[in-house]
Amino acid sequence: MSAKRVPRPGTDRALPSSPGHAARRAPASADDPDAILERLPIGTRDYIRVLGAILKKHNHEHSAKHKGVSFKTMVDRHRFLVSFFRELRRHTRFSNLDPRQLANRHIEVMVGRWIERGLATATIHNYLSFLRTFAGWIGKPGMVREPQYYVGTESEHAHRTQVATRDRSWSARNVDIAAKIAEIYALDPWVGLQVELCAEFGMRGKEARHFRPHSAVLPREAANPIDAAAFPECNTFVRVSHGAKGGRPRDVPVVAESQRALLVRVRAAVAPGMYVGRPGITSLQAQSRFYYVIRKCGISKKALGVVAHGLRHQRVNDAYEADAGGPSPVRGAETPPPHDQAARQRAARVLGHNRLQVTSCYLGQSVVLRKEAPSCPASADESGSAGDPI
Repeated sequence: MSAKRVPRPGTDRALPSSPGHAARRAPASADDPDAILERLPIGTRDYIRVLGAILKKHNHEHSAKHKGVSFKTMVDRHRFLVSFFRELRRHTRFSNLDPRQLANRHIEVMVGRWIERGLATATIHNYLSFLRTFAGWIGKPGMVREPQYYVGTESEHAHRTQVATRDRSWSARNVDIAAKIAEIYALDPWVGLQVELCAEFGMRGKEARHFRPHSAVLPREAANPIDAAAFPECNTFVRVSHGAKGGRPRDVPVVAESQRALLVRVRAAVAPGMYVGRPGITSLQAQSRFYYVIRKCGISKKALGVVAHGLRHQRVNDAYEADAGGPSPVRGAETPPPHDQAARQRAARVLGHNRLQVTSCYLGQSVVLRKEAPSCPASADESGSAGDPI
């Protein structure tokens, strides 16, 4: 009988099978993260097992608040940290580094490599944010400095872009929205419905995939009072809650016949209590299918210069222009339209944000808000490394 094969130290079998919330384990059990870390001395060659134990123990935790984080955040952290330590050990002089020994000299080397590879400023800032969280997990809070410390105060990477400087709408790239949605419908009707929800209601892709139409349509009296107050002319709202970023629900006004017609079609296609996704597949499969189909139809930065999130920019900029009496700064306005502030208030409610400053990430900078510019995540594809679009 052949001997049982033992995996080499450093293989992926030591990592969590899939990122997820920590399971309860008996203290000192074989798979208890603390017990694993205690058995592995500092400097061990089995760095993957060390990293796996740290992820099992902490990856479900929020970096600053006493709450959990989304599955996507856990996946992004997991992938980044594995890649980070592999590259650090295989392609720099720190070939024996234990993740628990992480120090600023290691981060400085890796930031240099990121800049050489031409990574975007927002990506570098997100990576440093992940490392800042990891440093807290290993008992070194405050170790990871601000980006300026690693790149220099004069570097183009020292500060993230604070506001939108160009229109990321599909129309800005001369994409015929109706024709492109029809093309997507022909390839996959379910993805077509999801993309149309993004276009009509400014939903994120995940929100559209998880949208439950039979319980989402609300009369004015049942809507969130803040959202209802922002749209006094509207009697019907759509609640966007499943898949919403940060778990923050919002009520989007139904103001156009095209929106009402879409809701009728969606409710006819989806069984009561179910969501807008192909029946019989998982959430992760629905996500993969969504991005496969839209990329097949040319919706990518490489092909047409637009991503699905651009429909959210489209919806907000179009609504702002109608409310403000003129185009947004990213659409060429050199002076604020007559009703800039009121239009931004309504745009913020459509987006599902409480901070008025966030509208600058879509519309461009308001003169009034210039002193309070937000730090905006990159408007990248949801599956990109820059994190969830806002």
